[in-house]
Amino acid sequence: MPRTPPFHVWVDLTGRWSSAAPGVLLAWRHSDQRGWEAWVVRVESYSTGRGSEVLVTQAWVPSSLVRPADHRDVGTAAAPAGTSARRRW
Repeated sequence: MPRTPPFHVWVDLTGRWSSAAPGVLLAWRHSDQRGWEAWVVRVESYSTGRGSEVLVTQAWVPSSLVRPADHRDVGTAAAPAGTSARRRW
């Protein structure tokens, strides 16, 4: 069974995990076309040229772009337990 939301995660839309943003996973969904997706709210900081600002967004993202914040192994793809992905939630 997938871990019950909500919980703290890291989200990296690039998939390279060089600049992951903190977030909260709110829900799971699965479709035949896209596989497992996580509904996340994430916070990203960016430079304005005079300082920095914070952007808060929410979106359905592929589970491979989300990792639990308390997970020690940050080198594998994420997905709910019981799926064919390499990580178990």
